[in-house]
Amino acid sequence: MKTGGKNKKLKILITGASGQLGKKIIELFDKKYQLILTDIQNMDITNILQVKNTIIKEKPDFIIHSAAYTQVDKAEENKDICKKINTFGTKNIAVIASKFNIPLIYISTDFVFDGKKNTPYNEKDVPKPISIYGQTKYAGEKFIQKFCKKYYIIRTSWLFGELPKDYPGTNFVEVMLKLAKEKKELKVVNDQIGSPTYTGDLVKIIFKMITQKPTYGIYHFSGKGACSWYDFAKEIFAQTKTRINLTPIKSVNYPQKAPRPAYSYLDKRKIEKALNIKPRRWQKMIKSFLSNKYDF
Repeated sequence: MKTGGKNKKLKILITGASGQLGKKIIELFDKKYQLILTDIQNMDITNILQVKNTIIKEKPDFIIHSAAYTQVDKAEENKDICKKINTFGTKNIAVIASKFNIPLIYISTDFVFDGKKNTPYNEKDVPKPISIYGQTKYAGEKFIQKFCKKYYIIRTSWLFGELPKDYPGTNFVEVMLKLAKEKKELKVVNDQIGSPTYTGDLVKIIFKMITQKPTYGIYHFSGKGACSWYDFAKEIFAQTKTRINLTPIKSVNYPQKAPRPAYSYLDKRKIEKALNIKPRRWQKMIKSFLSNKYDF
């Protein structure tokens, strides 16, 4: 599928265009750029020939690689599929982008870190992922660094945003609001620390990357301020005036198949300086999402 306006507009190819981030990219980019929207139906990133043929046909000026296997717990059981998409699919994108000298933006994750620090992770910290998802995303990063000279790797965390119609996935805000309608009490972990990030804010960062062209490399971006998942849930319910008994619990009392970093708050000073920005507090990001989606 393809959308966009005049040929004079910059042509941007998006992988994972039918996903949560893709939806917001389309919403904010459609009038500014000529978008080439791809997903598994028209460009399977695990098939390098399909990637190559699409790039040759469309001749994009930029690639935003947001396609990924993001089901963190299921990835522990589906290691091969997760690796095929996140690692080797990303390798294919990197190889072809490099071959045709196309700048590439890759959306990565805080899950590349083991969470053993207690101070914000910066771009120079060595990744040590502890989950299959984190390992495959980090391996994708390394392939981009190996093959590409023109790349931006943007690590983000706890991403949430409007969901596309018939989208099979979800996000934490949607899950909390759904569960609040079904249950009188919820227990949420309070010993995993990071920061929520709204897709709208992340897409604006991507836009600035494309227009301002900072130095290529790795950048961190998320909401300002650290919090736990419990804090996140508490703020969601406060802003939506949802009445529910919310109880904080430890991760050991909420077993999950994939281990999570206990601390993954991202240091954003590099991107703040490079793009001359001030990330919004995560509470304001939630407010923007809710005002777009709900009327209270």
